Amino acid sequence: MHDIVAFCPVGLERILAEEARRLGLTPSDRSAGRVTLSADGRGLALGLMALRTADRLLLRVASFDAPDFDSLFEGVRKLPWERWAAREDKVSVGKVRSRDSRLSASTAVQSVVHKAVYARLGQAYKTSRLPETGPEREIRVDLEDDRCEILVDLSGEALSKRGWRTEAVEAPLRETVAAGLLFLSGWTRRLPLRDPYCGSGTIAIEAALYALDKAPNLNREFAWQGMPCFEKAPFESAREELSKRVRNDVMVDIVGSDRDPAAVGIASRNAERAGVGGFVRFAKAEAADILPKEGQKPGVIFGNPPYGVRIGSREEAEASWREAGALRERFPGWSLGFIVNAEDFPSFFGAKPATSRKIAAGNEPLWFHWFPADSKSK
Repeated sequence: MHDIVAFCPVGLERILAEEARRLGLTPSDRSAGRVTLSADGRGLALGLMALRTADRLLLRVASFDAPDFDSLFEGVRKLPWERWAAREDKVSVGKVRSRDSRLSASTAVQSVVHKAVYARLGQAYKTSRLPETGPEREIRVDLEDDRCEILVDLSGEALSKRGWRTEAVEAPLRETVAAGLLFLSGWTRRLPLRDPYCGSGTIAIEAALYALDKAPNLNREFAWQGMPCFEKAPFESAREELSKRVRNDVMVDIVGSDRDPAAVGIASRNAERAGVGGFVRFAKAEAADILPKEGQKPGVIFGNPPYGVRIGSREEAEASWREAGALRERFPGWSLGFIVNAEDFPSFFGAKPATSRKIAAGNEPLWFHWFPADSKSK
């Protein structure tokens, strides 16, 4: 069994744990932006390919006391690094996180860990000089109360980078955040979905992938596949299983629109690259002009409207938020969810949200405000 740490946007930990459990992985504990999972080789492969809200999966390879640099060096040097790095691979020490530990200087920790790793690799491969011409293997170090955890990145490129968004508008919404919104709302493919601020199409495309039960990273490569410890048989079995799950016979009503025709073109091409071009539609339209289709059953409106830090001024953002509030009247019976950088968005929208959840993706705090169909006006 593998001891896995799954990283996600802060605020989506419970969603990620539930998603992992549905895949057959076993969540144990969670903290801000991370969920600890237990999985065999097949479960690990499923997690890499199918988790929609995970940004990265890392293997926890050790946990030991490290009150000083000598104990840190020895704890790292004793690990079987030849399992995770081939002779030609380049090992780098990425993020160092230290809380309430005597070892708090990140650069010094990075240097000691790096030297210890190469001391072991040199011994394992019987050489004093390693070429470092192969793929990069990233290590993360987590120090808390003088206890050290060593993590090895299994993802390579972030899992949020699905491979289909080769074109984007300014400051696009992260794919894992978009997927999280769908889970938070309880949206299913039986309900119509509209995104009046579609930008590069992230929300609509993630919804279509979810509706088709298509794993978001089904066809990409991962760092794990190039490691000496890679387990090919369970990986291929998991990929075959996920491929068979894809439903191309479903009927969905997913529409994205944007005032910018360039964004509409980008969203359409992104949908084609994601393999869902036939299941989602994009159109040029002002948010103030969209209406439900005649006879259409109520569904869900999701949006990432412009806001001051991202695009335009705060005053322009507030005007767009009031405009979003008018959607309630034009779409009676629909539920609405908006993600912006403002906790006070509801005061401009004009209704009381059932929930307002803070989500941190990168350095930008966001709030997801959810207004069910029966939300009351303020």
